[in-house]
Amino acid sequence: MKIDPTIKKELRKYLLDRMSGKKKAKVTITAPYELERSDVENLKKKISILSEADIEIAVDKNILAGVVITFGSKVIDLTINTELQKLAHTIYETA
Repeated sequence: MKIDPTIKKELRKYLLDRMSGKKKAKVTITAPYELERSDVENLKKKISILSEADIEIAVDKNILAGVVITFGSKVIDLTINTELQKLAHTIYETA
């Protein structure tokens, strides 16, 4: 999973701002199935600041694979659905 460094910075800033108020930041991770504890731990390893957030897991059966991370009004979409849409758009534009 590659995350745009700018978005990663925004996530870090959001979480740190929320934590400065002594209240944990709320982050929602949406996946196509109920994530196991090991899945969440892997995400926390890749995005270390998540370990300090209050994480809520949501299930969306419309997602083929991957996850959507939502914090505040920001969304990090790491789903295959989005990648397929980008590919379709690229093919349409070059055809």
